[in-house]
Amino acid sequence: MGWRFRKSISLGKGVRINVSKSGIGFSVGKRGARIGVGPRGIYTSFGIPGTGLYTINYLNKKKKQVSSSLNTQINNVSITYPPEILKKMPSKVPKYLLFIASFILLFAYTLLGILGFIIFVFYSYTLSKKPISKAISFFNKGKLAYNSGNYKKALENFLKVIEIEPDAISLYKEIGIVYILLGEDKRAIECFGKYLSKYPEDLEAKTHYINLLIKVGEYQKALELMNSLPEEYKNSLSVINAMAACYIELNKPDMALAVLEKGPMRKRKTDTEEMKIYRYLLGTVYMKLGQKEKALKQFQKIYVEDSNFLDVAEILNEMEG
Repeated sequence: MGWRFRKSISLGKGVRINVSKSGIGFSVGKRGARIGVGPRGIYTSFGIPGTGLYTINYLNKKKKQVSSSLNTQINNVSITYPPEILKKMPSKVPKYLLFIASFILLFAYTLLGILGFIIFVFYSYTLSKKPISKAISFFNKGKLAYNSGNYKKALENFLKVIEIEPDAISLYKEIGIVYILLGEDKRAIECFGKYLSKYPEDLEAKTHYINLLIKVGEYQKALELMNSLPEEYKNSLSVINAMAACYIELNKPDMALAVLEKGPMRKRKTDTEEMKIYRYLLGTVYMKLGQKEKALKQFQKIYVEDSNFLDVAEILNEMEG
């Protein structure tokens, strides 16, 4: 897996300068949903705040289609015991009390103390052979391997946990993340599907799922998930643009237009990168629908504000020529 250099500088009000080895770009939006322009062109981005995981979906300048790539830099992901396992986890209190009692008896009544330690060892051995104890052991090994960057070993141990405790559905989220890191997107999709079947309100997992679906070209499923996002998130211009781009990729310009109409169509100025992209998508949709005059108007608005924005100048030359 290749690592990429990327540094983001905040300019306030959601505007950022993004510096990478490929060049410099600008983006705007909220945490987890951004839209911008970089060395490779116009893009929308979904990510998980605080993890470094995000997907970038480029709108090709010539074909005006969305292509997807997923950068999997996941940092500081906390791996915790699945609640299904926590419920079955045996109490350590009797074990510790037996050890302490045996230790005390060792000095007062040596034979009883030795007998107590024998019972302690036997009790500990019996506990270790229980399925739940084995599951906990494999989970701890998996967590240790994950934290050390050995994702294949982490995956092996987490899958053994599921084999022993198949009802530990919440662990599929962590397994899905590991599959992402290993580049096995289809398996990751299966895991997040299983996880969300039990925990459908987990916005973080939904974002992972959306990232993966967009990457493999499952735009319809990605749209269904985006439609299930909270209203304040779904109605942001960044998400509107992302949904419209998916509909364009599905060759459904009428649906893309219906989504874009929820945005600031009456706004006169195209004074932000987000609005430029919005106008660009709107112009693209009008062109696909054969509404040349409306498309021309959108591209002209962008050109007035930024004549060098993507291939707007080229499009206008073709349309006005």
